[in-house]
Amino acid sequence: MNRRTFSATGLAAILAPLPRSTSAEAAAQKPSGYQVAAINRGLLMARHSGMADEQSAVDDDTLFQVASCSKTVTALAVLTMVRDGRIDLDAPVNRSLRRWQLPGPRGMTATIANLMSHTAGTTVQGFEGYGPNEELPTLLDILAGRRPANSSPVRTRPRIFNRFRYSGGGTMVLQSLIEDVTGMDFATYTAKEVLEPVGASRATFAIAPATPFAHGCYEDGQSLQGGFRRHPESAAAGLWATASDLAKVFQAVLHALGGLRHAIIPVALAERMVTPVSQGSGLGVFLSPGPTISHQGRNHGFDSIVAANLKTGQIRAAVTNRNGAINSYTQQLLSE
Repeated sequence: MNRRTFSATGLAAILAPLPRSTSAEAAAQKPSGYQVAAINRGLLMARHSGMADEQSAVDDDTLFQVASCSKTVTALAVLTMVRDGRIDLDAPVNRSLRRWQLPGPRGMTATIANLMSHTAGTTVQGFEGYGPNEELPTLLDILAGRRPANSSPVRTRPRIFNRFRYSGGGTMVLQSLIEDVTGMDFATYTAKEVLEPVGASRATFAIAPATPFAHGCYEDGQSLQGGFRRHPESAAAGLWATASDLAKVFQAVLHALGGLRHAIIPVALAERMVTPVSQGSGLGVFLSPGPTISHQGRNHGFDSIVAANLKTGQIRAAVTNRNGAINSYTQQLLSE
C-alpha cells in the first residue's frame, strides 16, 4: 500500500484517501464501526459504535488492525532491549543481526536509532498485506524481497545523513533485530515486554486474532475479501488492538517521561524517544507543536490514529474498519 510521507503529525492529521478495491470478491457493501478512547488525569474513557462485520456489533474489546501504529509498539520493544543492556541505540544494526544483513551503501553504518527514526535511508515505504488464499512469506523473504513476498527488497540507498525517509522496510529490520537478539519470536517478545506490562494484553501481533475482531472495508463501503489483509510484516503494520490499547501504549510513554516507578523504560530513553531527529520524527513517534507525540496508520480497510499532549497528559485514540471514516471520529475527539 502506498502511504503518505509522515511529517510533524498531530491528532487532526488524517491520511489521504485510499483507492477502493476493484476485486469482484470485494463487491458486497458492509457496515462499519469505530472505537474512540481518551485518557484524562489518568482516567480512561472509551466508546464505540457501529458494526465489526455483518453480524456483530463493535464493543470495547473488538480488535482492529492499527497498521503503522504498530511501529510505536515496536519502538518500545527495542527500547526495552536497550534498557536491559542487550543493544546500543547508536550501534550499527548489522552488528546485532544474525540471519540477514542490511545491504546497500549505508548498510554497515545505519544504526538502530536511524531505523527507528526513519533516517537510515532504507527502502520500502509500506506493505500491501496478503489475501486469504495467498501464500505468506517469512520474515527473511520480506527482507530479501523474494517470493512469495509482494514487496521489494529492504536495503539502504545513498542519503544525506539523518534525512527523513519514511520506511516500513526499516521497521522490519527492527523485527529481525528483536528476534535475533532475544531468541524469541516477535509476537511473543512484544506481548511479554510491552503489551502486557502496559495493560494492553488483548492486543496481538497474531496474523488473525483468536478473539473477536473487525472486518475492514474501503471508503466506498466495499468489503475486503476475507475481511482483512494478512500482515506478516508485524513490526511495521501487523498489530491488532483497540483504541484503548493504543491510548495505554502512549500512556506508558508519558509514565516513563514522568519517571514513574513501574514505567516500561527509564526516563532517559523516553526522552530520547520523543526528541525529534528529522521532520518531526522521533523514535517510533512523531512530534508536533503542542507539544504532541502521535502516530497514525492505514491498512486496507482500517485507519487508526493516536496522540498524547506532553504538557497536559491528555491522550486521544481512534480506530475504524472503514478507510476515510476516521476523520469524523477524530473531530469528535478534538471537540471534547
